Amino acid sequence: MLQEPAGYPSGMDFKKLGQQVGQLKKQAEDKLGDRAEPENLKRDAKELREILAGDGSLAEKAKQAKEEVIDRGKEAQPVEGSGTGEPEK
Repeated sequence: MLQEPAGYPSGMDFKKLGQQVGQLKKQAEDKLGDRAEPENLKRDAKELREILAGDGSLAEKAKQAKEEVIDRGKEAQPVEGSGTGEPEK
C-alpha cells in the first residue's frame, strides 16, 4: 500500500492551488506594473545584492535600497488619469 510522505496534505486540490497561484501573479502584476517584467526584476535584484554586499550598517543599506530601488519604482509608475504622471485637476 502506497503511503503519502509525512507532512504531505492528503487530498491536495491542484486545480485550486493553480487558481491561487494565478491570483497571486495577477496581484503582483497589478502592484508592480511594468516592474513585474523579468528583466526589471532581475535588475532590481542585482542592485539589491550590490547594496547588501557594500559597506555600511544594515540601517544604511536599507535606506539606500529604499532610495535607489523602491522609490525609483514609484517614480516610474505614472499617476492614473492624464498619463503624464500629473494628477488630474
